[in-house]
Amino acid sequence: MKKCEMIKEHDEFTYIIKKGNRVGNKFLSLYYIDGRYNYPHFGIAVTKKMGDAVTRNLQKRRMRVILDEFKKDLRINRDYIIILKENAGKMNFEEMKQSFNSLVSRQEN
Repeated sequence: MKKCEMIKEHDEFTYIIKKGNRVGNKFLSLYYIDGRYNYPHFGIAVTKKMGDAVTRNLQKRRMRVILDEFKKDLRINRDYIIILKENAGKMNFEEMKQSFNSLVSRQEN
């Protein structure tokens, strides 16, 4: 994933979470809102309840790989925030991929 596709600022995270739409399951929450660019932006947040920094970074790396695979299925001009919940730490890569796929299919077009 390119750096220009990442959302880093706290204000952008807050804006998308407050104003955007949400779909979720027991492992992940996906917030999305129409963006202002011609490519999607992504932000990933992991709760501290999941574990230490090594565990949280592993989960974020896994989610970035999944996002690279699913970019073609996502709308181009949208901003996304993915929040990994505490239960997501117990999932393997394939389960995380299936969970994210279910959220992508449930979002409004």
